[in-house]
Amino acid sequence: MLRPHLRIDRFATEAPYQRPKGGGGNRNTYGRAFGQHAEDLKRDLASAWADADGLLFQREAPVGEPGAYIAFETAVDAPLPSLEWKREGLRLAAASRDDEGRAVGTVFVPDKARAFLEEKITGYGAPTTGRTQQNESRFVAIDRFSAARLADLWIDDREMPEGDAPQWWECWCWPDRIHNLEAKAAHLELPVSADRLTFPERTVVFVFANAAQMARLVSGVDSVAELRLGRDTAAYFKGEPRADQDGWIDAFLDLIQDGRSATSPAICLLDTGVNRAHPLLSTMLAAGDLHSVHADWGVDDDVGHGTELAGLALYGDLTTSLQAVTPVVLDVGLESVKLLPPHGFPANAPASLGLVTQQAVALPEIAAPERPRVFCLALGQPSVAGPRASSWSAAIDQSAADSLVENVEKRHHRLFIIAAGNVPDGLNDEAMEDRDSHEIEDPGQAWNALTIGGMTDKAVIAEPARAHWTTAAGVAELSPYSRVSASWHRGVSPIKPELLFEAGNRAVDPFDQSHWSGLDSLSMLTTGHRVTQEPLSTSWATSAAAAQAAGMAARLLADNPDYWPETVRALMVHGAEWTPPMLAQFRALAGKTERMTLARRLGYGRPSLERAKRSRSADLALVSQASIQPFRRDGGSVRMNAFHFYALPWPRDALALLAENEVRLRVTLSYFIDPNPSADAPLAPARYRSYGLRFDLRKRGETTAHFQSRVNALAETPDEDLDLTGADNDRLFGAKSVSAGSLHTDEWRCAAADLIDRDCLAIYPVGGWWKMSRRPEVSDRLARYSLVVTLDAGDAEVDLYAEIEQRIAAAIAAEADAAVIDV
Repeated sequence: MLRPHLRIDRFATEAPYQRPKGGGGNRNTYGRAFGQHAEDLKRDLASAWADADGLLFQREAPVGEPGAYIAFETAVDAPLPSLEWKREGLRLAAASRDDEGRAVGTVFVPDKARAFLEEKITGYGAPTTGRTQQNESRFVAIDRFSAARLADLWIDDREMPEGDAPQWWECWCWPDRIHNLEAKAAHLELPVSADRLTFPERTVVFVFANAAQMARLVSGVDSVAELRLGRDTAAYFKGEPRADQDGWIDAFLDLIQDGRSATSPAICLLDTGVNRAHPLLSTMLAAGDLHSVHADWGVDDDVGHGTELAGLALYGDLTTSLQAVTPVVLDVGLESVKLLPPHGFPANAPASLGLVTQQAVALPEIAAPERPRVFCLALGQPSVAGPRASSWSAAIDQSAADSLVENVEKRHHRLFIIAAGNVPDGLNDEAMEDRDSHEIEDPGQAWNALTIGGMTDKAVIAEPARAHWTTAAGVAELSPYSRVSASWHRGVSPIKPELLFEAGNRAVDPFDQSHWSGLDSLSMLTTGHRVTQEPLSTSWATSAAAAQAAGMAARLLADNPDYWPETVRALMVHGAEWTPPMLAQFRALAGKTERMTLARRLGYGRPSLERAKRSRSADLALVSQASIQPFRRDGGSVRMNAFHFYALPWPRDALALLAENEVRLRVTLSYFIDPNPSADAPLAPARYRSYGLRFDLRKRGETTAHFQSRVNALAETPDEDLDLTGADNDRLFGAKSVSAGSLHTDEWRCAAADLIDRDCLAIYPVGGWWKMSRRPEVSDRLARYSLVVTLDAGDAEVDLYAEIEQRIAAAIAAEADAAVIDV
């Protein structure tokens, strides 16, 4: 029997947060002879000063603070050193990590600060009687300095433009120096777009130039921190049409019932438009809910991609849906925003899909402000991949959290569903062995979005001409279309994709082992945009998977209208399970690092709407939606403020009856951060997020007092040291593995008896740029989060739900009695 989720908001108490006592200090872990190391660095700097102007660019008529960019490189696996002295004008520009694990970056050093930097290095090398050298943490990890080249500011995955052909560049600038860039560009007669993307520590300005012109521009200003290529296209897939099947459609229409109300949620497709004339779409998509970011584009779909996704979002795979014999009640609707120009129209200039996406989001919200919605973005940049925030992904994070609204209590949070991107066509079995090199496409790296990959159950080829072919993946395995994040750094980048939906399969030609996309029997059936000729089409890959995910999210929101977007995201993860072949892979791995690498391919599995919506007797979900103030200003300092402690209404008696039976406890913490895509964010997640939250579970035999004390210590533990804070062998991934991103999930699989006294859970804050901010109204902000705790006893004959329900009822009654006594 299905039952509603049990709410545990009332079981959270807030306690003062006390920063744990520090100790230690930096140790000379790199074997430096400090005096000699300082002299080597100063010699590097002297050479860099001499080479900078001629090596990087010829400076002319500088605007703003005259200076030079200095590149640095650290020892392998060293943390990113802090080389910023903002009072002196030293600012960190680009930063990344090379293939060998060295942190490499660039610092802008004003000419007037050269002596200052050299003095700091001299002080670092001077003898000391203290435990640490002066400024040791800033310099000890650095192997060398050198004069920076233009390429040292280039952080795009694509090649830096060369030659005389101009194109749009993204100049990621320090916000307080934008005017210098504009003035210099005007002097060089370079076009600068009026469009901007604004983040806390970066503003993206779009400049049309060739490489030589860009070098002249950057050399003459103190504004540019990073350079990237302007986004001018988006990848999409168009399904090959099937034969006209009007009879199937008419029969299915007779079964469809519109179960929506005025407040029912909608699936908002940010895509190529939708052909509303399709009979399966017209009732669920009002004419007033068709939008376009440019009026002259129209709202129709001349490509087919958006119309195909609309059918999948509403009905799933029509191969199954068209065979229905009972009424189909639809409680969600559709909206469409045409995000890409149709054929014959030029691309946006500059084509920043971050700006365009933010514009697209506003259109349906203006038209129907009271309607809840889920945004589905199934477009990506195949040439841009990896964990680093782009202007597009950061803009999505910003929109999800509504970061531009200063008052956090008035923010309107949004749920974005994004496709993970697709492994390119034309590969063969040998090329697919390097699967991990096909990383999640931009903007799927967005922290606040739910990124969707693909699995497949389609492993039977029905076409007679291809009957002797095989499939690239077996049943219930990872789809050959789906991109992964297995190569991303553990503990620094979020786990992507989080979820897998049906994405179809590829066929394998036995002649040369080449892979073929779009075979009808290995794809999903859906609505086609050429209604009068071919109303049914096929769709495949992660675009199709994302559309299905958006449909599930909207239905979950319709079933629980008081749930936040963060909660819907968490429940979808909780409704996911790995398929048997996937679970077998996890169980074959003993180490947390190996399991995390596998999770970066498979996410948290395939979701079930039924599991996400309801609890069962032996499989239940506890849900909490709460707000916490992570930091507080104490005089001139900003400190950690509080943590939330949950005394869970635990089914101790039922767990005791289960004894040695295996149970699964899964905890998910979901919240939206305000993004800050600064130079060091890829290496230090605390610089990208506004704040962070973590969870921890009381260990067996641990007292409540000790647990709370340990949680206080955890909040100041660096991410790289989380696995050293105490082993929890029952934990699947470990604290370090789930430390990045804004959705954290882990689970415990163990004997039921081992969970009896693990009935306390804590939510505690960790650092972020809110804490670093000098503005009191920022550092004192409230943050909200959603917590879901799932306890699953599998097929065991036990009613966990009933015992927890009784404990919750007893707690409510006790509160009521206490209120009567107070009166």
